[in-house]
Parts: sequence; structure tokens; C-alpha cells
Amino acid sequence: MRALLALFGAIAVVVTSAGSTLATIPTARVTGTYSYNVFDDPSQPRSASISVQATNPVKGTFTWTRPSGDYSGPVTCLRVVGNDAWFAGPVTGEPKKTSEGFNSVFFYVHDGGTPGRDGDTSFVWGALSDENLGDMEALCESMDTNFYGDYPFSVVDGNLKVRSAE
Repeated sequence: MRALLALFGAIAVVVTSAGSTLATIPTARVTGTYSYNVFDDPSQPRSASISVQATNPVKGTFTWTRPSGDYSGPVTCLRVVGNDAWFAGPVTGEPKKTSEGFNSVFFYVHDGGTPGRDGDTSFVWGALSDENLGDMEALCESMDTNFYGDYPFSVVDGNLKVRSAE
């Protein structure tokens, strides 16, 4: 009987330990509000606000502001590796002004690892008329770094925070 009680006690310790381990597993997340200029040209300002975490399903939102309008919506795909993150989502918010009418977006962001903006970069692609959310999610899933011939732009104001689950 004593051996049986000891066994149950050991099982309880293992289960309790496993439960507390699961509760402390970190979740990958990307947060920040920042601005950048396309091709380092101040006449091409962009800004974004991001708050997303890698739960199942992904939880979070984005807002992307550019001269043609303000776009926002939920994040439906997120991949994080180290200080790099790729995410995508549909545009569901009503743009304040629009000449392009993006239906979805793809983001790539890099956290430079400093407390501020130093080293932070961002690239955002709005789906063109022949592209859709599936295309943007495919770029996210594949962790694309092609950037359509462009490159990630330096953050000029704000701060990006990318935290992997590792």
C-alpha cells in the first residue's frame, strides 16, 4: 500500500510539474508602432502598428498607413525566427482614403535588438488586384525574402519588438 501511495505521489509531482511547465512556455509575438520611408524618401512615408501573438489560431491586428490610405485587419499567419517575423492578413478596416484598394497585406519585420529603432527594418506588400489573401499567406508561410525587387526599409521612428518562442 505504501508503495502504491508513493507511486501516486510521484505521478502527481510529474503531472504538476508538467502543468507548470506548459503554463510558462513563451509565445512568439510581434509588437510595435513605427514609421519608415520608402527608398529613404521622406515624401514616401509609411507607418504601422502591430500587435500579434502566435497562438492557435494566431491572435492580433495590424494597421498600415500610407499616402493612399489607412489599412487594418486581423493577422491570419505569423512566422517568427529569431528577430525576424513574417505575417499576413486581410484588410477589413475601411480605408480613410484609397486609390489602390488592397484586399490583404504581407509584412516582413526585423527587430534590430536595440531598445529603440536602431537596426529595425520593415517591408510591407499590399495585395495587387490579381493577388489575394491566399497569396499573402503563402509569402508568410514560406518566410519569403524576395520583396518584389525591393528591400526592407529602415525604421525612422518608433520601435519593433520581435520575440521568438525559444
